[in-house]
Amino acid sequence: MTPPADPADGPARGARRRRRRHAGAVTDSALPSGIDPSVPPSGTGCVECEATSSWWFHLRRCAQCGHVGCCDDSLGRHATGHTEQTGHPVIQSFEPGEDWFYDFRTQEGYDGPELAAPGSHPAEQSVPGPADRVPADWARQLGG
Repeated sequence: MTPPADPADGPARGARRRRRRHAGAVTDSALPSGIDPSVPPSGTGCVECEATSSWWFHLRRCAQCGHVGCCDDSLGRHATGHTEQTGHPVIQSFEPGEDWFYDFRTQEGYDGPELAAPGSHPAEQSVPGPADRVPADWARQLGG
């Protein structure tokens, strides 16, 4: 199969990627490398977008250190940038109702262990967000 057009969006982009399920309870010794379930997320928005008063489309969380970055459909593509800068290979969706993981090494999405709470940005937070910084022409800016 061809990889998704946006690896940081992983399996949420459709059925382009086979998902692996970790069978049974996942113990610390059975965790795939690049996942630390004890680390909480860095916040409720993209770290880099917040620092520059920018905006994002969807959010992704580093499964190793908790860094929250924006997806590759966002202007900043900070989740992928974090992976490239740190070598942390696994992300999880940080969107409400999504719990998939994506491994940049294998380019596969899969189900993984529960990470430290919260598991997503607040449900009332807008997508794209944050609402007060999203331009009226946001879809055009993202190529839509």
